[in-house]
Amino acid sequence: MKRAEIVKADKVLKFGQRAQVSLMDDTRFYNSRIEDIKDNYMVLAMPIDDKHRPLIPEPGTNVICKVIDERCFYIFRAVFMDKGIENIPVWYISRPAEVEKAQHREFVRVKTSQPVVVRPVNAEGALEPMEITYTVDISGGGICIAFKRPLPVDSKVAIELDDIPNIGLLQLMCRVARCAEIDVNGEKVYHIGTEFLSIDRNTQNRLVKFIFDLQRRGLAKGIEKV
Repeated sequence: MKRAEIVKADKVLKFGQRAQVSLMDDTRFYNSRIEDIKDNYMVLAMPIDDKHRPLIPEPGTNVICKVIDERCFYIFRAVFMDKGIENIPVWYISRPAEVEKAQHREFVRVKTSQPVVVRPVNAEGALEPMEITYTVDISGGGICIAFKRPLPVDSKVAIELDDIPNIGLLQLMCRVARCAEIDVNGEKVYHIGTEFLSIDRNTQNRLVKFIFDLQRRGLAKGIEKV
């Protein structure tokens, strides 16, 4: 994977730009938009969580932000300062001096809930019985799934995802890169982030096209709800 290029933030970040934000200990990103840029801070549209509730962290919380244009993907880290009202509910966050630039493909994740067949590989290297669950997000380089139990980091898991436009059935072996415990309506669910161990370029190109179609629709839909 290529190292990200460092770019001056004032050359990238613009008023009205679509954005996504995530808390440092979360695997999920939430839709937002740049409402204003000041000398020492930025104003973002208040993100809404999966239950349609305003996302309001404690002041001083570290957050990850990303913005996307037609060619590149940019990411930066900031500190949540406060919430407020400026015609709409907003976040105030620290303004970065620099952002990381990367090409599209495996760097961009989009939230999508789709059925997925999962078969973890046990310690002996054998495939366990298949289990059906759903996706949390997907990128050109990996997939995050919701699972009823934790899986060891660096273990392997086989996944099958159907009905991908111009691909059909996607069958890949993956490496578990992270495992995060999430509370869903009082029940423990584990978000298993994985990396594809092998995917041919043609399939990846088609997958990336599908992801960016979802990204554009999702950003527009999310901003309408803010």
